[in-house]
Amino acid sequence: MRDRTRQRSADLFRLLSKEQAGGPVRAQDFAVEGDHEGGWRDGLQRLVQRSDKATLRGLDADGIVRSLTLAALVAALGKGAESGPVRPASSIGVEALVEAVKHLGVKESPPGSNRTMFGVWFGVDGVPWCNIFVSYCFQVGANYTLCSGFNGAGTRPGKGCAYVPTTEAWLRATGMWVGRTDPKPGDIAILNWDGGLADHMGIVEQDLGNGLFQTIEGNTAVGNNSDGGEVMRRQRHILQVNGFGRVS
Repeated sequence: MRDRTRQRSADLFRLLSKEQAGGPVRAQDFAVEGDHEGGWRDGLQRLVQRSDKATLRGLDADGIVRSLTLAALVAALGKGAESGPVRPASSIGVEALVEAVKHLGVKESPPGSNRTMFGVWFGVDGVPWCNIFVSYCFQVGANYTLCSGFNGAGTRPGKGCAYVPTTEAWLRATGMWVGRTDPKPGDIAILNWDGGLADHMGIVEQDLGNGLFQTIEGNTAVGNNSDGGEVMRRQRHILQVNGFGRVS
């Protein structure tokens, strides 16, 4: 059962990634990629039979599966957020979020260069900068240095970190990792597109329900999730994260 659950989650992840990359995902993709021992068929049947109509509100029977349908399917299958420690939102994280909002629309210049005001501040410019952006927001907005005193790749004293796997390792090592749970504003979302090392990060702005949440991220774009060159609001799904960090 554990292997089947893992496979279903992997299929959902591929479908959701396809949709966010410009898809669209169509109903037949489930039959090709996801029908492991009837798993998706059963899940879709449960989705249709659910008694709470709110789950189905806004879903069109057009044969195209987008984020809302995928989120509803996760709920119908009973997958999604894992249980984790219940902690209030971090006031430090909320202050960092307020700073992040100020920079929406900022782009690297010239395009494709990875050169930004955040890299200049960090002291290392012209490199992928999603983690640098989050470090900037925490340091400038909340006077808090990510990965302070931590020995890992990409760390910079008094600034933060430029390497997402290091930030994830630090969150885990310091007990600030809350896992794959319902996020709160100011949480650090550690995103993973392919199941390997973490690829990208952002700051959670709000939990949208049904496994969806909204972030503010640096170095992203529609069609280029983790090297898009702009500070943007993005909508993500809980199956796209390794988990969340809640600093304290």
